[in-house]
Amino acid sequence: MALTTEQEQALLALLDEKKMTLSELPAATDLSTEDLLLIRQGIIDKSVNNNVLKKYFTPSASSFTESGIVKLSNAINSDDENIAATSKAVKSAHNAALQASQDVVTNALSKSANLSDVSDPVEVLKNLGLSEKAATRKIGNSEAQIPDMSFFKSSNLEFGWQKLPSGIIIQWGCCKSAGSGSIEAGALNSFPIAFPNKCLAVTTTHTGHSPVVVGATSVYVVSNALFRCYRSGSGTNEVSVYYIAVGY
Repeated sequence: MALTTEQEQALLALLDEKKMTLSELPAATDLSTEDLLLIRQGIIDKSVNNNVLKKYFTPSASSFTESGIVKLSNAINSDDENIAATSKAVKSAHNAALQASQDVVTNALSKSANLSDVSDPVEVLKNLGLSEKAATRKIGNSEAQIPDMSFFKSSNLEFGWQKLPSGIIIQWGCCKSAGSGSIEAGALNSFPIAFPNKCLAVTTTHTGHSPVVVGATSVYVVSNALFRCYRSGSGTNEVSVYYIAVGY
């Protein structure tokens, strides 16, 4: 077989280094005449065994700066910089990357699903440090619901009211009380707001330091918005008393 371009260049380099011609090569390298004949004919076999000549015909290992023999490998997890990957290794790495990409698509949450595709919401809430019951309950005033501040409306006035999530309304203020004896004798008063459904109870207490002036008091609920307050104390003048009313 004919010498390759690299072999020819190597042989010429040797001759140039030794400052000799091809006919002088046997004496310089201990080659036999037969070996020289093989080289001239381009037939390179085991007859070429001289170490000086072999290093030119056998390229050294490749590196980042020099070309040479490259070792091949099918591995896809090696960090060796002196080994080249085969096509099989490249294909294996490509398949692994493709499978990883498909796994991400399969296991990833969909943006359009708005977390409805979470397989275990309870575990997600646990990992986020959220209370399972609090995080899953709805806002409202029914059983197992959580009321927000809109369910605690109030006036916070001297004549005021407070609404609770259950629907109960508490009202308070100062009202007039008058004599007793007939329904119309009691002083007519208005609640700060009308109870939507019913007034359940009204309690009263006197004001000031002389309870004898007021005496005992009682209340008659006229409607969800009005009530009359009576007193048993002396005199016929209207006297102010405090009250608390509960309804819904």
